[in-house]
Amino acid sequence: MQKFPEFKESEYRKARRQIHSIAQIIGRFREVLVEPIAKNDNVWLSIVDKGFCTPPMNKFNELEIGCSLEELIIEIADNKSKYASVKIGDKNASELCGWIKDTLSERFGINAGVDPAGFDSAKPINIDIKDSQEFLAQFTNFGELLRDFWKRIPMNDGVKAQICLWPHNFDNAFKWFSGRKIDDADEFMGIGVSNGDEMYELPYVYLTLSPPLRKTNTLVIPEGAYLHDTDWTGLVLPYEAIAEKKDIELQTALVNNFFDESFAGIKRGFSKR
Repeated sequence: MQKFPEFKESEYRKARRQIHSIAQIIGRFREVLVEPIAKNDNVWLSIVDKGFCTPPMNKFNELEIGCSLEELIIEIADNKSKYASVKIGDKNASELCGWIKDTLSERFGINAGVDPAGFDSAKPINIDIKDSQEFLAQFTNFGELLRDFWKRIPMNDGVKAQICLWPHNFDNAFKWFSGRKIDDADEFMGIGVSNGDEMYELPYVYLTLSPPLRKTNTLVIPEGAYLHDTDWTGLVLPYEAIAEKKDIELQTALVNNFFDESFAGIKRGFSKR
């Protein structure tokens, strides 16, 4: 891990939106190529060292489609040593979608029913390599910290789902279920990291809770965090609180403390309904 970078919001927002559009394209191909086991099970992606990609698709020789944010390329590979890549620079979303579709057909013998016209053809994707690499730094840092927290939850403590990078909301997250029903609804937490949205343009860490608690004023608010109670209820650690710390050790400690204290506090709230 490296120190979380400091961002200028306008530059980060531009890079994030363009990277998000690439994730949506790749997510769409996985959606049409993989049969879902459960709802949305064929949509999610995974964070890897250089960016993000589809999990291997067993039906197509462990096929993977990914985006390297280190090199700003889209890559396609399988376990038969077939490989293809294209530079992202100055291509629009529709053109990138078309390249993936044509390459799958011509090089891998896979016909994917994805229409490039469904993606933006007006604006070229032109991401500055510095912005891409800074995005990658926070992206993989958060991914590692979330995986570590997931592992810290004992297997006999509720039920935890797998971690998924969701291309529609562009957050990396999992759900933890207590195993109880509240008014016929599952009691659970959503635990993850958003890469930014309409509420907050920079990344933020969150734990949401559902169904809502009648009283949230008893929840412990971890250092740097706040209670969010508009549209959804949960605890949020904003990026500024992390960037204010001087080194990666302090930044890591802040995020880990947020996960641990928020999770324990919300569990206590669940138990006192």
